[in-house]
This record gives sequence, structure tokens and C-alpha cells, in this order.
Amino acid sequence: MTNPYKPIACSLHDEYEIAIMHKKHLSIKWTDDDGQYTENVLPIDIVVKNKEEYLVARTEDNKEFRLRLDKITLLEI
Repeated sequence: MTNPYKPIACSLHDEYEIAIMHKKHLSIKWTDDDGQYTENVLPIDIVVKNKEEYLVARTEDNKEFRLRLDKITLLEI
């Protein structure tokens, strides 16, 4: 990913943290270099690497992945 990271709003970050604490599934849409995606996930954690924040989540088929927070275009709780 060559685009510089754009920090997300604090209120949105709080929504992710609350979903993680309450083990609440999320429906998210995101865009990356390969296209657009939609997935229902269970958020596990938020991690920081190289000053970029990532959502660690598990898909419905139990696969774990990381997604840069600024690439998420829609969040439904």
C-alpha cells in the first residue's frame, strides 16, 4: 500500500474499541489496491505498526486478518 496513512476520527476509533470489548460482530466495507470488499467480522484487537493502525478481525469462516483502519469505507454495527 503506497498511500500514506490518514488517522481516523477518535469517535470511530472508540466504536471499534467498544465492539472489541463487547465481542460484537461488525459488517465492514473496505477498499485496497485490488478492489472493494464487504465482510462480516468479529473484531479482536487494534494494533499499531509503523504509525499505522490496523483492525485485527476474524471472518465468519474463522480466518484472522488485519485491515488498515483508514481503508474501511463503511462500518455497520
